[in-house]
Amino acid sequence: MGLFAIFPILIVIIYLGIIFGILYLIYTWVNKFIVLKQEQNDLLREIIKKMDPKES
Repeated sequence: MGLFAIFPILIVIIYLGIIFGILYLIYTWVNKFIVLKQEQNDLLREIIKKMDPKES
């Protein structure tokens, strides 16, 4: 009976690990998306500065 009591605990730990893994992947994807958006905005600012000689 003691061995069968371990299985529910292991299943809960595995499910929590899967949930935390998914949350970590979402977190890294969102951070990567935000960084790419910032880089895109910086590049667009540089292009606008080069196209508009009045601001330089």
